[in-house]
Amino acid sequence: MAGDYGWFRSVGDLAKGFCFVWVRGVRPAQVLKRMGADELERIGWQQMVGAGNGERVSSGKRYFGVSRLDDSWSLVVEDNGQLGTADELLRALSAGTTVVCLYRAADGSGRFLLLDDEAVQLEFDPMSDAPASGRRAAELAPLITAVGGGGVEAGFALAERLTGVPLDLAGLQKRTYLFSTAPTGQ
Repeated sequence: MAGDYGWFRSVGDLAKGFCFVWVRGVRPAQVLKRMGADELERIGWQQMVGAGNGERVSSGKRYFGVSRLDDSWSLVVEDNGQLGTADELLRALSAGTTVVCLYRAADGSGRFLLLDDEAVQLEFDPMSDAPASGRRAAELAPLITAVGGGGVEAGFALAERLTGVPLDLAGLQKRTYLFSTAPTGQ
């Protein structure tokens, strides 16, 4: 439920925007390969999100971290960037697998995206009342309502329902991330 993710409101480091991308069955090193990314170093949570600069620290590049969540899922975390709008990159990540993306822009707009093998299954802005689209939008509508509807917290709850992997701040903080960079394609 959305209430399980109330902790996210206290994460000021991501107040300028963020993107969380869950990738099924693809290890972090392979995630980097699919994204055409280079690993820069291995870092902790606070080092990755503390500056709040994201891709804006250097034009033409995305900066993000990748970590293994469990035996089935890897997690990509980008702070203050636009990975959640990079359709070609997200589709490439989903080739032969499933990708779940929760994105919030600096202006407060957002995107929830579910891709299966490059096909959009569900897409909507959890920060607005706009209708969902995608092949499974009607099927997943009751689930969206059940987790709390819209908002960031409901987006995390929906991602948990779709992946089976809950997130909490302590879990994010204890992980090591492959801090990486990839060209934005611009």
